[in-house]
Amino acid sequence: MADKLQVWKQALVHLQKETITTLTDDVPAVYTFGAAWDGVVEEAFNAGDWNFAKLSVALSLNNTETAAVGWSYVFDYPDDWMRTLAINSSPDFRTRFYDYVDENGCLHANTNVLYLRYISRDKMDDVASWPTMFWRYVAAKLAYDTCGRLTSGDTLEDKLEKRVDKALRQAKSVDARNENNKVLNPGSWLMSRYGGYGPCGRNDGGTLVGGEVTFQEGDV
Repeated sequence: MADKLQVWKQALVHLQKETITTLTDDVPAVYTFGAAWDGVVEEAFNAGDWNFAKLSVALSLNNTETAAVGWSYVFDYPDDWMRTLAINSSPDFRTRFYDYVDENGCLHANTNVLYLRYISRDKMDDVASWPTMFWRYVAAKLAYDTCGRLTSGDTLEDKLEKRVDKALRQAKSVDARNENNKVLNPGSWLMSRYGGYGPCGRNDGGTLVGGEVTFQEGDV
């Protein structure tokens, strides 16, 4: 379990700078990190579909807004919504569902029940809930994004860029191990050969096994 101070200390290790003891130390790194922090964290959350930040909910009907043309019902996004992962009329999200539209800050559909799986913005401030590999990725990214201001070495910036890429891959790999096996939709080429369905039926596709995605023919 990490905290913000630990993440900042790790960033200073990457930058080869002296450590800090509090988030209010009177040193340039603290002010620079403070200014960059929110943007770095938001970009990190947008870099992957992180399991620790996922939530699934039944959406609330909005009875005050008028549905968009062609649609019957309006749904509000949750207050902590950051990014959509899946929308469905079924709580298990197993079937394909396209009967909705995002318009004017709401979701519109022709069903009065709608489920949303999304990345929660609330997790951005809850550093203690971040998995180890994720917060280490954030630390590397924080160091990289502030390197130009806190150092004068292009060589270090190049090294940090490689560390950020490696840290992101590692964080995604570990995160993927927490996934159940998934069926991925086949590619358009394969779909066309089977009249809109995969060779084994409606849900045929690749599978996610042990954190590795295996795509079917036609997926590029």
